[in-house]
Amino acid sequence: MCGIAGYVGGMERGLPERMNLVQRHRGPDGAGIFADAAAEVALAHTRLAILDLSGAAAQPMHSPDGRYVLIFNGEIYNFRELRAELKQRGHSFVSTGDTEVLLHGLREEGRAYLSRLNGMFALALWDRQERELLLARDPLGVKPLYYSIPKPGTLLFASEIKALCAHPAQRREPDFAVLQQHLAYGHAAGDRTALEGVRRLEPGCLLRWRNQTRTPQIESFARWPFRQPGIEPRDGAAAYLREIIGTAVNRQLVSDVPLGVFLSGGLDSSLITAFSARSLDRKVQCYTITYPSTDNQLDRADEDIGCARLMARQLGVTLQEIELRPKVAELWPKLIWHLDEPIADPAAIACHLVCQFARSTGTKVLLSGQGADELFCGYPRYWVMGRTRWLRAAPEPIRAAIATASHYLPGARTGALGAFLRRLRRGLSGLGETSERQFLGYCANTEEQAIQSILSPAVRQALGERSFADDCLRRMEERGLSGLQKFRERDLAAYLPNHNLCYTDKIGMASSVEARVPFLDLEVVAQSLSYPDKSLVDGSRTKAILREAARGIVPDTIIRRPKAGFGAPYRSWLRHDLADLWNDLTSESVVAHRGWFDYKSLLKARARSQNGQDDLYMLQWAVLTVELWAREFIDKNPGSR
Repeated sequence: MCGIAGYVGGMERGLPERMNLVQRHRGPDGAGIFADAAAEVALAHTRLAILDLSGAAAQPMHSPDGRYVLIFNGEIYNFRELRAELKQRGHSFVSTGDTEVLLHGLREEGRAYLSRLNGMFALALWDRQERELLLARDPLGVKPLYYSIPKPGTLLFASEIKALCAHPAQRREPDFAVLQQHLAYGHAAGDRTALEGVRRLEPGCLLRWRNQTRTPQIESFARWPFRQPGIEPRDGAAAYLREIIGTAVNRQLVSDVPLGVFLSGGLDSSLITAFSARSLDRKVQCYTITYPSTDNQLDRADEDIGCARLMARQLGVTLQEIELRPKVAELWPKLIWHLDEPIADPAAIACHLVCQFARSTGTKVLLSGQGADELFCGYPRYWVMGRTRWLRAAPEPIRAAIATASHYLPGARTGALGAFLRRLRRGLSGLGETSERQFLGYCANTEEQAIQSILSPAVRQALGERSFADDCLRRMEERGLSGLQKFRERDLAAYLPNHNLCYTDKIGMASSVEARVPFLDLEVVAQSLSYPDKSLVDGSRTKAILREAARGIVPDTIIRRPKAGFGAPYRSWLRHDLADLWNDLTSESVVAHRGWFDYKSLLKARARSQNGQDDLYMLQWAVLTVELWAREFIDKNPGSR
């Protein structure tokens, strides 16, 4: 796990050093630079040593013939098998890690070698002979990679956006269409970012840049095929899934430094912990978040701590409990700089506290259960889509009437009844739309009308008729999938890499901790895409096949639990603890200076949430996040910090 950065086309004195410095937290164990003034190229690398801690694995790494130079961020979990193959072909190695294997494989097979990698990666390979740069990102987008063209003929790239901003010509202007997506989903929906002109290389894509043409050429090297086979016998299918998940966990336990596990108490993390404990002979360190029940009166989230303790007792592992009572008003602004993008998710705070504590105890690698909900339909929205199918068959006027009536239900009352009414309102509110728009409405934290109401006239004019759903709708149409597949593809292509994996990587690396995701092992992913809808959502059960696979390994009480999000009591925070921060960041003078929001509409949204009429707290969190991000990335240059 490291930070990579660089540029090609035009020389900037001191730029590689500045890019490395900005990303220092990603790799405090070492740094290296390759620069060729004649070819106008520089590659920069900061190292977090996980495999082969010696200097033999340092980067940039050069091929034996001197033709290729590689910088690489991530882990290749099947590197031992690939290394054995290369040795049989006559290759020799001086290190014991995966970077040298990657370099030799790319040298021999070129970009075709990318399809053989089972792991998470973002890499840059410079061909000194052809004067060609190759950038590539893993098929699921576990590792981030951004690029921009700050001026004609120059390409910048980096693991983090702030490193791009170290270039003096990099513009820092907002992309309002993407900011609208952040206000709705909490993340961007495509390859664009909140900074105009800064793009992310999408998962499973490579970018080629030749000095002769000086233009980027982007193509896909991995695209996941959904299949719809006959329904397999449930017992056999579950047993096979259990086997390949166990194999994936075992593959990802390879490490030359201390390793631990995120144990939330849910099905996914419990399964990862169980397999880890088996392989590591119960010596694994586990970390979980807890918070006082008094903070949960408004949010009414299912508390995980009891299940986490149960799982730890059953496995005999050590469970470290970190109480979620941070000084949010102080901490959240600091984390925005690390996030790079205005990702509006309070779960990032919980993730930070776990990673920070784990690092303080010497743990540099943490395994996570992320990815299972996207692969196996674990989110409540999948269940709601199935449960409302019969209502969607009703005439449009009836569906529209139900959707309209749902808005009269209270949205932010305390207690169990308030939580039930909030969920009922959300489930019925999308019935007047097509199934695609209904699903994307459930993906959004806030309805489009509420978002539009708080935007300033200038921003609404800049957006025109564009909706936050446009990019996702376009992708759904292009893929031409049906049933749950079109919804799963959206979550795998947009939500997973641009939200969950993005904040986990950035927040983990803020504490110099590597996060690994065994459910995104390529063998597990390929198998999950072969299941028919019925194996995933069976009546009221989400992740049906995964629950069957967990039997005998995870306690039934955990298997039967409904989905409980890895989050934080943000509604309570906003209603009480963050009241002063809200008032400061949304004061009339601040709003007027920024020019992005409508002050009176923000007051109204706040009042309706405080009195329990509407649940607009996530919109408030997103507004605070956007303003804090603008202060770090628009008002100031994050690359000079």
